[in-house]
Amino acid sequence: MAISETVQAGIRERLLHRLRSLMARTVANGATPDEELVAARMTAKVIAQLDGTTPPKAEAPPPNWAQAERDSREYQQLLEKNTAEMLLKNAVQEMAVEHLNRVAPPRRRQPGERLERVGIHELLDLHLGMALSVGSNRLARDILGRAIDELVYDGQLPSYLDIPAR
Repeated sequence: MAISETVQAGIRERLLHRLRSLMARTVANGATPDEELVAARMTAKVIAQLDGTTPPKAEAPPPNWAQAERDSREYQQLLEKNTAEMLLKNAVQEMAVEHLNRVAPPRRRQPGERLERVGIHELLDLHLGMALSVGSNRLARDILGRAIDELVYDGQLPSYLDIPAR
């Protein structure tokens, strides 16, 4: 006996409503890693019902999988690397802003004053290279250049500076 299209549409609409409410509850209430995993399994079941297939059988992960993931060596190395990169970017930003304020302190421009547009790398590479002792190492200069580029991209440093021409 075949199910009529109106019944199928009603079932589909009810399943979609369940899926939407599950997503809304997960987002609104916040979720622990275990709750997210349960929500993902429920979502897989609902999607399988929508597709008319059977959901895949998955083994339940051990109850302490999140803690094991956090304790893994790879996770700790990535965490240390990201922390070191953020500390470097913060140090570069502080030193760069200090140097830029010394070179061209913020002030009102005078009418008719001649300005010279200087790129951020021309202003910072030599000064920060000496301050951070990266002048003789090509890899260190590349890392510093990338940090400056990221700060410019994030909007934390200007890409150029207009300074009075002498």
